Amino acid sequence: METALKIGDFKAMGLVNFTPVGLVEEFFEILHITTGLPWWGTITLATIILRLALFPLIIKSQLNIAKLTKIQPKSQKIMDQITKAREEGDQQTLMIKSVELKQLFLDNDLNMFSSSLLPLVQMPIFISFFIALRKMAELPVPGLEHGGILWFKDLSVPDPQIILPFLVSGGFIAMLEFGVDTNLKNTQAVGLKWFFRIISVTSIFFTMQLPSAILYHFFCTNLISFTLSLLLKNNKVRSCFGLPAIVRPTIVSPNINESVKKKSLMKQWKEWNTAASADNNKHKNKKRK
Repeated sequence: METALKIGDFKAMGLVNFTPVGLVEEFFEILHITTGLPWWGTITLATIILRLALFPLIIKSQLNIAKLTKIQPKSQKIMDQITKAREEGDQQTLMIKSVELKQLFLDNDLNMFSSSLLPLVQMPIFISFFIALRKMAELPVPGLEHGGILWFKDLSVPDPQIILPFLVSGGFIAMLEFGVDTNLKNTQAVGLKWFFRIISVTSIFFTMQLPSAILYHFFCTNLISFTLSLLLKNNKVRSCFGLPAIVRPTIVSPNINESVKKKSLMKQWKEWNTAASADNNKHKNKKRK
């Protein structure tokens, strides 16, 4: 019978220290022991806590993006003028327009750092969770070998059915396609979207070699993030967090001119020919009179 874990056992195994990875390992240890959950439940709860802790930053980022979108026509015009001034070597215009752009951002309470704050905070945490779970699986820590669920009972080894890698990849693609900020219009953004699509598919060959503990954490992360994204697409939910409503594009009924444009070339030609014939007959009748 396996001995129950106690606080401090991870440190005795050489895991817990004063690094970001060590702190994550300690977080897992405390959560697992205090809740009494199996390891799959501990990983689920840890992921939920992490995503909820980052949620205020997600809201802040969304607010910043909404403000940027609102002033985009003005800011784009100024940036085009800055580019033109730089190309022509017009230092005076360059300086004036740069100050004008900065003032536009200040007037709208915009901070470019706010948009990059979420990835800057998220990336080190993501890496720390990855390394912590990998080290825990390598030992493995007590209970991890039979702490899984469904077909992946052993969290210390790769998924024997290779289902988790596909679920992780599918979850990332779902986030990419249906997330809050997927309204990509410019060529560069569309290209970036395709790049991530390809990466998410090809990454399966890498993730299939990872321990199930890591893959299950990735799956939970994608699922929770996707759920939050769907919630933030609801205007009632958005209003609760002070986010502007998403305006759905309206379908405008085609006017007469648009209807004419949609006619086939043959039909337009026949109508023109009929009108021309009628006009010629009218002129002939006038000459006879």
